[in-house]
Amino acid sequence: MNYEHLKKKLWITAVSSIFVVVLVLTYVPQAVSAPKVIKWNVSLWGGPRCWTNPLEKWAKDMEKLTNGRWQIKLHYAGVLAPPKEELDGLKAGLFEACQFCAAYHPGKVPLHSVLELPFIAPNDGLGISSMMAALWEHPALLKELEKWNAVPLLPGAILPYNLMGNTLIAKAEDFKGVRIRIGGEIARVLKMFGAVPTLMPAPEVYEAISRGTLDMVGFPWSFTFGTFKIYEVSKYANVNLNLGTMSCAYVANKKAWDALPDDFKKIHMKWYAKAPSEWAKEYTKGDRKWIPIFKKRLEFVKFSPEERAKLVKKAKIVWEEWVKKWEKRGLPAREVLNYYLSKRKEICGY
Repeated sequence: MNYEHLKKKLWITAVSSIFVVVLVLTYVPQAVSAPKVIKWNVSLWGGPRCWTNPLEKWAKDMEKLTNGRWQIKLHYAGVLAPPKEELDGLKAGLFEACQFCAAYHPGKVPLHSVLELPFIAPNDGLGISSMMAALWEHPALLKELEKWNAVPLLPGAILPYNLMGNTLIAKAEDFKGVRIRIGGEIARVLKMFGAVPTLMPAPEVYEAISRGTLDMVGFPWSFTFGTFKIYEVSKYANVNLNLGTMSCAYVANKKAWDALPDDFKKIHMKWYAKAPSEWAKEYTKGDRKWIPIFKKRLEFVKFSPEERAKLVKKAKIVWEEWVKKWEKRGLPAREVLNYYLSKRKEICGY
């Protein structure tokens, strides 16, 4: 037997075996490795409340339906960005999504402020969130978001504003000299009747009303007054003014959204379609919780139809001024207003 030949053959076999083992160790782990986990951070201000509760449900559903591959963490109390810097933080890529209110960002998303024109918003949660979704079907509003590297995430809009505080307001003339926390175009109508409007972030309002630097607070009825404990330092609540709303919702960083797998996007968009009803259900729960508490502590004040009509008449003047203001700056404001009114008729019947 040629031992040298056999020895050489065994050596070649051993080397070949080692090579195969290396290949297995190199490539097999890639085939069986766990799917990539995508993590999102969402910037919010204030604490958990009716406006944010559906977002909690959405985040849990996204993680569950993607088998843990999309993990979403909600950061409350403005720890990632204060209310007036949400769009800036989103554009800079500091987080993947956030809540925003157009009035907190004056001039940055002006066409979105059509939703907060006085007395134009629907009077219920389903209608308002449905209108936000409808607005995001208009290319001009999508283009406006793109300037902030933003895309629509969820159309969870907020309810119409009413008032709470320490001044009795039963007719339009009672607004004279009253310091009211209210912003956007709604403030312009109240100012016509002598009110002194100011806008401050919601977390700062409790101290302002308790110290007397504010007389009345404009918030979405009813959950916001409860969440921020305004009823603890108030005497009166105006419950049927339905002044309008702020244009608020949830947006995502465009780069983060584009990077999501297609199956994630499909799962999300199914949830998006039911978002208005999710917010409506949450707001109904809020009313059931808070209104009985308010009735024990506050005097409820209602405007007569005649007195409210005085405010509505002035509101339509503000609509026209809004159109002229933004059309002078080259924006399709008239088109957006007409689109809004037609969609409101289609969705709400009025």
